[in-house]
Amino acid sequence: MQSSLCFPGLGLGLQCSELSESSQGRRRDSGEFPFHLPPPFSSHLSSTSSWISAFAAAALKPLALCRTQTTAAFVPRMVIRVYIASSSGSTAIKKKQQDVLGFLEANKIGFEEKDIAANEENRKWMRENVPENNRPATGYPLPPQIFNESQYRGDYDDFFEARENNAVYAFLGLTAPPGSKEAEAQAKQQA
Repeated sequence: MQSSLCFPGLGLGLQCSELSESSQGRRRDSGEFPFHLPPPFSSHLSSTSSWISAFAAAALKPLALCRTQTTAAFVPRMVIRVYIASSSGSTAIKKKQQDVLGFLEANKIGFEEKDIAANEENRKWMRENVPENNRPATGYPLPPQIFNESQYRGDYDDFFEARENNAVYAFLGLTAPPGSKEAEAQAKQQA
C-alpha cells in the first residue's frame, strides 16, 4: 500500500510504502519506514500519520525561515530562480545553463529551475520581468536569466563576471557564508 503527501507550494512530495515480510528476508513492518530518523524523530513515531506530521514540521521550518548572521531574528528566506530552456537547440545556451546550475549546486545555494520551454507562464513572466536595459536589441532575452524572488539579478554574462570577481553571493543578493573567499574579500574592504 502506498500513500503520498505533497506540499505543492514548495514542490516537495513524500511517498511512503508499507512493507511486510518478503521472501528476501525480514523487512520492517507496515508502521515503520525503511530508513533511520535522527532523534527526536526516531522515538515514538511508529504510525504513518505521526511520522508524516513530524516530517512536515521538521521539513517545512527550515524551508520557510533562516537565521541571519547579524541578528537573532528570523527572516524570510530568499529564493533564487533560474529561468532555463530544457529543449534549447543551442549548445551555447545549454552550456551556460549548466554552468550556472552546476555552480549553484556545488556551492549549495538553493534555487528553483523555471523551464520556459515547457511552461508558457514561465516564459511570459521571464520576458516581462527582464528590465528594458538588459534586453537584446532584437528578439527576446535568452536563458539563463537569474532572479532573486522577483528581483532581476542578471543573465549569464553578469553571473560569469560576478563569479570571476568572487562576488556571486552579492550578485545573487545573498550574504556570503563565513569563511568563503567572497566573505573574506568583503571583510578586507570594510577594514
